[in-house]
Amino acid sequence: MPSTSSRLFQHVLNTASSISVVTALSLGIFAHKRSLIPLYGSGPTVYLLDGIVLAAVVASSIHNINISIKWNLLYTAIVFTLAPNATYWIGVWTSREKQPVLGPAITHVIALGPLVFLLTTFVVQMGNYNKTASLARPTIIRRLIRGAAACSAATLLNKNTLATLPIFYNISDSQICLAFALIFYALWVMSLTFLPAPTKPITSKKKASAERKESAEISNIQIKSYIFLAFSFIWVMVGSKLASPILPHPLTTTYTHPTYPLQILSAEQSVTGLITVAEWLPPPYSNGQDEQQLHSARYLRASHSILGGVWMYDKVGVLDDEPPLADSFGTPLGDSIYSTFVVQEAVRLVNSTNVGKANTWKNALVIGLGTGISTTSFMRHGISTTVVEIDPAVYKAARTFFGLPDPGAGKVFLEDARAWTAKQHADIDAGVKTTLFDIVVHDCFSGGGVPQHIFTMEFWTELKTVMKSDGILVVNYAGVLRSRSSRLVINTLEKNFKQCRAFHDMFDTLEESKYDTEFVNMVLFCTQSTTPLTFRKSRRSDWLGSPLRRHVLKSMESRELNLDLIRGSPRGDDQDILTDEHNNLGALQEKQGAHHWLVMRDVLPDVHWETY
Repeated sequence: MPSTSSRLFQHVLNTASSISVVTALSLGIFAHKRSLIPLYGSGPTVYLLDGIVLAAVVASSIHNINISIKWNLLYTAIVFTLAPNATYWIGVWTSREKQPVLGPAITHVIALGPLVFLLTTFVVQMGNYNKTASLARPTIIRRLIRGAAACSAATLLNKNTLATLPIFYNISDSQICLAFALIFYALWVMSLTFLPAPTKPITSKKKASAERKESAEISNIQIKSYIFLAFSFIWVMVGSKLASPILPHPLTTTYTHPTYPLQILSAEQSVTGLITVAEWLPPPYSNGQDEQQLHSARYLRASHSILGGVWMYDKVGVLDDEPPLADSFGTPLGDSIYSTFVVQEAVRLVNSTNVGKANTWKNALVIGLGTGISTTSFMRHGISTTVVEIDPAVYKAARTFFGLPDPGAGKVFLEDARAWTAKQHADIDAGVKTTLFDIVVHDCFSGGGVPQHIFTMEFWTELKTVMKSDGILVVNYAGVLRSRSSRLVINTLEKNFKQCRAFHDMFDTLEESKYDTEFVNMVLFCTQSTTPLTFRKSRRSDWLGSPLRRHVLKSMESRELNLDLIRGSPRGDDQDILTDEHNNLGALQEKQGAHHWLVMRDVLPDVHWETY
C-alpha cells in the first residue's frame, strides 16, 4: 500500500498536470478562435464553438480505449504542429462557400476537435498512467466529471482572462500552438526508453546491479537529451515554415500581396480584436472590366467588419479646386466609401433649435470613432470635438492613415463609453463644471453587433446629462430595419427623447419592401426639444469640397425612413424597451450576424478577408 507521502506526491503531481493540460486546452481554443474571427466574425465563429468543444470532451471521456501517455503526447504534439495551418486554410476554404454557420463548424470539428479530444484524454486517464497497462480505465462517470471540469475551467480561463491580457496582443496564434507542440515533443522524447533496465539480479549481486541500473538510467537521460537538442535545432530551422500565412501582429512594415493589388499598412491585436488598415491598389492595367470592379480605396477593418474607409489615387475627387484632406504622411485622401458618416454630419443642418438657427455649434461628442470622417468634419467646421473610443488602435489608425486632426488636450478618452458617461454624470451631480454638448454622435456598430450596454434606458438617461437641453443625439444603427432589434433601439430612444427622425445612407431609393430584407445603416436624430425637428438646406460651405457631401446633404429629404413601419407599436408604449436588467439586443444582433457576414463578403473579394 502506498505511503501517505507517496499519495500526497501523486496528488500534487496530478493537480499540476491537470492545471497544465487546462492551460494548454484554453490557449489552444483561444488561438483557434482568434485565428478564425477575422475570417468569420465573432458571432459565426463562436455560434457552435462551445458545443463542438463539449462534444470532443464527451467523446474523449466515454470511449473505452486505453491510450498510452507516450502516444498521446506524440499525437498531441503533431496536432499542435498542424493546428495553425489547418485552422487558417480550412477556414479559408469553407468561407469561400459562403456558409457562415456551417463553415466555422466544419473548421472547429477538423482543426480543433482532435486537439480537445487528445488534451482531455490526459485528464480523464490521469492516475492510470502510473499503473499497469491492463488496469481498466476509471469509470465513465468519473471520466465525464473530469472531462467536464477540465472543459469548464478552460472555457472560463479563455473567456474571462486570456482575451483581456495585453501580453497576447504581441504573441501570434502560430507561436502559441508551435510552442505547445515543442513542449509535447519534449515530453514525448522524455517518455521513451532506449536502454532496457537490467534484469532482477540475485541477492549477492545487488550492489553491482544497482550500479548497472543507475548507469542505464543515466545513459537513457543522455540519449533523450541529445535527441531533444537535435530536434530543437531542427525545429528552430523549420519552425517558421509551420506557421500559418497570418501576418505578424503588430505589423512592422507594409505587406504587399504577391499576386493581388492589395497592401496591409497596419495590423495589430487590440481591445476589440484585430485592427487592420488595408489599401486596395489601382489595377496594374486598365480595361473595361477593371472599371466595373472597385479599387483604389483605403479601409479600416476590425476583424470581419469594415469601420470605414476613403477613396484613393485617381478616385480622389474635390469641388472648387479645394485641396483634399491628407493623412499623416501627406498622402491625399478622397471621400468616404460609406455615406452614413456624411448623413451623421447633417446634424449641423438642424435649424429647429436656438443653436441650429444661429449656426453656433460649439461642442460635439463622438462615441465610437471609426476612421473619424464625421469627427474630422466637425473639427474643420470649427466645432470643439471630444472623442470617446474604446480601442486605442482605432484612434491610432484614424490619426495616422485617415487624416483625423488632433482633437486637443483633454479631448480624447480611450475607454468604454458607459464608464466615461457615468463619470461625467457623477461629476455633474457633484457640482463639477463640465462641458455640455450641442451634438452627440453615437456610432458603435462593429462586427455584426453592438455593445448592448450602451443602448439601454439607463445609458441614455446618463448621456442626456452631458447634453444641452436642446442638444441633438445622432445614433447610427445597422441592421434589418423591420426587426425586433431595430424596434428595441427606436422605442428605447423615443422613451428617452421627445422626438426622433431617421434617415438611410443608400444611394438608391429604399422601398418599403426592403425594410424586411436589406441590411441598412439607419441614422437617428433625437432631441429633448419639443419644437419639431427640421433641417435647413445644405450650402457650399457645408460640403468642404466633397462631392459626396454635396450629394448626400442635398438629398436628405428623400432619405427619411418611416419609423411607423419599424417601431411596431404606438410611440410611448413600454413594450420593447431596453434596460440594464432586460437587454437581449446582443442576442438579437447575433442572429443577424450571419446576414452581416454575407453582406461584408459582397463588399470585398475573398482575398481581402483572407489577408490579415
